[in-house]
Amino acid sequence: MSVYMKLLVVISLTLTLSHVVVLSARVPRSERRTLTHKQKWEIVNKHNVLRAQEGAADMEYMTWNESLADAAADWSAQCVWDHGFPSLPGTSFTAYGQNMFMISGAEIDVIKGIQDWYDEKHDYDYDMIWCTPGKMCGHYTQVVWAASRQVGCAYHYCSFVASSSFRNADLLTCNYLPQGNFRGEKPFKKGRSCSKCGSGAGWCNDGLCNSRCSAAAKDCTCEAVCYNCAKVDSKTCRCLCADGWEGPDCSQRCENRNEYCDPSLGSAGWPPDWCNHDEYGSMVKTNCPLMCKLCKPDPDAEADKCPPAYGRDIVPVAGDDIAVAESTKLVNSTISPASGVIDDKDDKVVGDDDNGSQHPQQCSNVARLFCVILSLTITWQALL
Repeated sequence: MSVYMKLLVVISLTLTLSHVVVLSARVPRSERRTLTHKQKWEIVNKHNVLRAQEGAADMEYMTWNESLADAAADWSAQCVWDHGFPSLPGTSFTAYGQNMFMISGAEIDVIKGIQDWYDEKHDYDYDMIWCTPGKMCGHYTQVVWAASRQVGCAYHYCSFVASSSFRNADLLTCNYLPQGNFRGEKPFKKGRSCSKCGSGAGWCNDGLCNSRCSAAAKDCTCEAVCYNCAKVDSKTCRCLCADGWEGPDCSQRCENRNEYCDPSLGSAGWPPDWCNHDEYGSMVKTNCPLMCKLCKPDPDAEADKCPPAYGRDIVPVAGDDIAVAESTKLVNSTISPASGVIDDKDDKVVGDDDNGSQHPQQCSNVARLFCVILSLTITWQALL
């Protein structure tokens, strides 16, 4: 064994009744290796730089979450080369994503660890949602999972690391919310930056969706792109879809997309009142926009009948053949996140989805909601 080694382990995040983690008491802060403010900034910035270069339409701007960092510190201090999910401080919540990195014989470089995770991209086929056999790709997909927008990391010196042959090693853990790596799903949608943001608004910060924006500001530029005769609401940077269309950019037809939408009396499915369910509402709305009355149907709606409408800050590229939407000058009336780094406001967590990466997923995408219930995991609700 060389004096300088690192090991990467595949992500294993399927949390079912058979997933049991033995965790000793939380490690006192006085015994933890504390990351400096500069290191936290570097971790967040590294993630955002890597995420911005993916050419994604829905990639979220990532910020720091201290509760995730506390859980990462608790797990790293167990000195076990395996995944584990201590509950976030003050909660019973454990459904978050996780990457790990270990090095022995040299001082840990957390940025090098993040880069090593990202470099798994070389073995990942985006179009086929496929990883080269014998290789690892789950760390990469978690780093660039579009919906994940909070990270918290910590490392611990271990004289011995269980489930490995390493001694005198630094063990780094990074936790993510919302968690990523759903089996059969791509980590992000390709396209023009911020044109398909999960929040529904096209606010953008350095090519990444900024869900904290409520009006134009230094880190909040409107880069919405709206299709199929939609208009841009210049104040909210949202697309106002024409009848027959829905979605962040009005490119999806107004129709239910799952057999469980709007079930008949006595049959299995998602009833309409689940559209506003605290835990399952987000999933149901995504699959059942018509049932949830998020749009108005129009069987005669014709695709691409009108040129796209663009937000005020976007510069159309050659060949778009569009008429740029007129919009009023927006007023800077909000404060952007402080450097986009320390984000203690999101410490309150309300849930996340069941997840799997390299291990077989326990649920099909169609029946995921019911399987989530049976496996006693927690679905996620966007942290706004």
